[in-house]
Amino acid sequence: MKKRSYSRRGSSASAGGTPTALGRVAAASSLAFLLMIEVARLTVANAMAQDDPNLALRLAPQAPPSLTAAVMRQIGMAAAAGGNPDQQTSERLQLLARSAPLQIEPFLVEAALADRRGDYPRALQLLRQAKMRDPRSIAAHFLTGDVAMRQGNVVGSLEEVAVLSRLVPGTSVQMVPGLAQFAKTPGAREKLAGILAENPQLKGPLLTALAADADNADLIVALAGPRNEFNPDTRAWQSRLLGALADRGEYQRAYTLWRGFAGIQSDRQSLLFNGEFSNVPASPPFNWSLSSSPQGVSELGSKALRVLYYGRQDADLAWQTTLLSPGTYRFNSTLSGSLVPGALSWTLTCIGGKGTLLNLPLQSGPQVQSFTVPPSGCVAQKLTLTGHLQDSPQDSDVQIGPVAIVRAAS
Repeated sequence: MKKRSYSRRGSSASAGGTPTALGRVAAASSLAFLLMIEVARLTVANAMAQDDPNLALRLAPQAPPSLTAAVMRQIGMAAAAGGNPDQQTSERLQLLARSAPLQIEPFLVEAALADRRGDYPRALQLLRQAKMRDPRSIAAHFLTGDVAMRQGNVVGSLEEVAVLSRLVPGTSVQMVPGLAQFAKTPGAREKLAGILAENPQLKGPLLTALAADADNADLIVALAGPRNEFNPDTRAWQSRLLGALADRGEYQRAYTLWRGFAGIQSDRQSLLFNGEFSNVPASPPFNWSLSSSPQGVSELGSKALRVLYYGRQDADLAWQTTLLSPGTYRFNSTLSGSLVPGALSWTLTCIGGKGTLLNLPLQSGPQVQSFTVPPSGCVAQKLTLTGHLQDSPQDSDVQIGPVAIVRAAS
């Protein structure tokens, strides 16, 4: 009787030499283990790329993070020494570009080198590629602005810096001096208007910087646009511009601008604005300036000014600029509350001159006093509520107003 021959189910290969199931499992396990080791190696290399680029490069010499960290470190060291990257760094940079075509660093480095050589078209071409890969790259926009400035393309440079001001909060402050300088060059107004339209966060700081010079008044109004009414966003540049014009003695021009900012349509010039002390949208100097200091506090109310004065030191508590023409006037005021005798007074003086037109110590109840504006030397006046030092300081807590200035009957 012949014995049957059976193959062993656990053999590693068939007669034809093909792998059995067990062999395939073993091979797959080995491959999985190798992949696990490779993933671990790359993970460690990536994690160490920034802290120890050289070790990361030894662990994974062709991994993009390792190459990037090592290349950028070598380039930084070369730049600090005033030189160019060495051959090995250049080769690694080329390898990085091939192995990770979406990485931005090779384009930035080559663009910087082209910029250093003066090859600006090449630098801009590379930077365009860099920005396509990372539109929010701070380095790419900075380098583009730098190259544009070297080419004499001021507008292009400012546009890049404007982008940076959106990407990096706080850079608006650093840009403003350059923008203000550029604003004074011929043809800059239209170009700046476009930049501000796309970067509204720059408008307030730029207008405030320009407002330091009264010569910029027309430019400021043009850049501000039609909607420049007084509000918290416009307060800084409007007040500064009006103050600059007033300091130069251009009171009527300042008043015309102020009236536009305040939305006052009437052509009739007010003798005293906001004598009811209402909270109206208008800035100084032709509306009230109020004090809040250790000497005393004044606050707008309804039909009255709330004043708390401590009597420990002389202090201006409220003031306003007026533009009274020559002639005789009456000043009307009323007061209620707790007043220390001699603690408060109204004064009206000629700005730039020594003449005091009105001096009215305050008392409870209504008061009227006449005064005359001279025919010359008193184009603008300052009406001031003043607190006076007391021998024995006591608090005065009063309500003042309404107040008014009216022409005396001729």
